[in-house]
Amino acid sequence: MAEDPVVEALVIARDEQPPQSAAVLRGLAAAGFGVGDYTPPAAGTEIVPPAPGNRKRAGTYTISMPGTAATLRIAVWRYGGPVTDGMGETALHALARGLSPVEAQTLQTGTLGLELRLSGGAVRPLDALEFTLKVVGVLLGLTDGVCLDPAAQRCFGRAQLAQLTSGDPLMHVTIHDEAWDADSRWLHTHGMQKFGRPELDLVGVPLTLEPEGRALLCDVAVSLAAGALLAAGGELDLGDAGTAMAVAAPTDLDHQAPYGRLRLVESLLPGQASDSERAAQMLARTALAEAARRAQQGDRSRAEQIIERVLAADPDECGALLLQARLRLTAGQPLAAVEIGEYMELRVPDDYRGPLAVGVGLAALGRLREALHALERSLRLNPEAAEAFAARANVYQQLGEQQRAAEDAAHARYLGYRG
Repeated sequence: MAEDPVVEALVIARDEQPPQSAAVLRGLAAAGFGVGDYTPPAAGTEIVPPAPGNRKRAGTYTISMPGTAATLRIAVWRYGGPVTDGMGETALHALARGLSPVEAQTLQTGTLGLELRLSGGAVRPLDALEFTLKVVGVLLGLTDGVCLDPAAQRCFGRAQLAQLTSGDPLMHVTIHDEAWDADSRWLHTHGMQKFGRPELDLVGVPLTLEPEGRALLCDVAVSLAAGALLAAGGELDLGDAGTAMAVAAPTDLDHQAPYGRLRLVESLLPGQASDSERAAQMLARTALAEAARRAQQGDRSRAEQIIERVLAADPDECGALLLQARLRLTAGQPLAAVEIGEYMELRVPDDYRGPLAVGVGLAALGRLREALHALERSLRLNPEAAEAFAARANVYQQLGEQQRAAEDAAHARYLGYRG
């Protein structure tokens, strides 16, 4: 982590004339920021308008962050045209999202900017960010303007500023959602550089798994902002969903990342699948872990909804289908579980979970010999499938073959079965 990330913000004033320096200094002092200094522009230059495409300094304020050695400088600039001149229409439209019509007009036409830059003093990033936002609040009140956050690539007015939650690092980070291809999205952060951390992204996110993608990026962002370290090749613990891996991701002019950019992917089988495929697998596992948790809590409806979203992204996702079969069993529909297993055997014949679902369904129907054959097929496909050994132990128990039942149960426990 680089020392002392710089905090920057730009307030675009509604009026063409800057507020009186005395009013600014009083406002800062009234907000508890102490006595600030003001340096006026050079004599005679304040009335000379800047040439189109240029800007001219109209004064500078300097205040200290209380209790620290950090310094905040506020440079007042007159522009020879709109502050946002040269910014594309699409970018302006995205920045104006959520602004009032007057604020959106200020963003597009304002010619006076107050540029804030806080640095030095080894201040905790979140403290520096919150201090800067408080100063922004004073300036927005004095200028009736809008604030452009260049690192997070967002814009906000006074009403939106009031809604930002103190102490939440996610208030200083945005997640952008762009098309990756016809059926998936690219989710990526802007603003992690404020914490001296790499930006994060997920590529090829299936439309139905966007909620999991956003939640994952938010969780990782909060962890990094709190001080966790992550570099290319590092792994993330996703709890019941397993692990994820961070790999280096490219940057471009529109997505600059001073501390690098990391892409989150499935940690299994690195290099044998595209980043999109690995992201989809990881998010499906994350979603299914939540679905299983919901099912254990008795919230079958919510579990079914999550499963359906996973299957909408991949109709042959065997983890989702097996969990769906289990839900059918608990609902007293063993034949439906068998049908799901048969579908898996047809669609994904090399996956052990198809005959596993068939086996547990047939066992529930009392068709024990058929169930035994199905479970043996499952174990031929995966000789280390703990749940298949546990299911076969149950069948042997019902058949009265106690020794075999005990052997399979012990092997299931050895393989980590916790059912």
